[in-house]
Amino acid sequence: MTRPPNRRRPPWARRLDALTGGLLPLARLLLPRPAEGALSTLARADRPGPVELPSPPDLRDPLEEGRAAFAVGRYGEALFWFGQLLEGDPRHPWAHHGRADALLLLGDADGAAISYRKAAEVQPQVGLHAAGLANALRALGQPDEAEEAWRRALRLDPTLTWMRPDR
Repeated sequence: MTRPPNRRRPPWARRLDALTGGLLPLARLLLPRPAEGALSTLARADRPGPVELPSPPDLRDPLEEGRAAFAVGRYGEALFWFGQLLEGDPRHPWAHHGRADALLLLGDADGAAISYRKAAEVQPQVGLHAAGLANALRALGQPDEAEEAWRRALRLDPTLTWMRPDR
């Protein structure tokens, strides 16, 4: 199939043709063909059988993606990313914590309390998990349990007073 002559093409298409036509020789200079030795190594010519190319790694970090989605208020998407991380590592404390934060802001305080407990089970020395649990318990209408979780959080990390909504 041949392309119609340039005079019938719109001006923007002619400019694009000129630009890409001028780049092709430059690309050939800058990106030379690989040597035959490299090609045969890549194709595994010395070994029979199909060439198995590795699949590209997923460059997205689920924890970072979840945190980024959470930061802009996309809590459902954050839950997805934290869930992806938990599928690969069911004991990842920060995935549980991020999941709990998103659930709490979506109004599921019960689910948030469960996730904060899982995070605290994996990392009992981190006061932030206990502080999150305290907020979830307070949202559930359990002030005594929330107060106990706050005392534990402040014992682990005295700087967490900023997280306490009632003070």
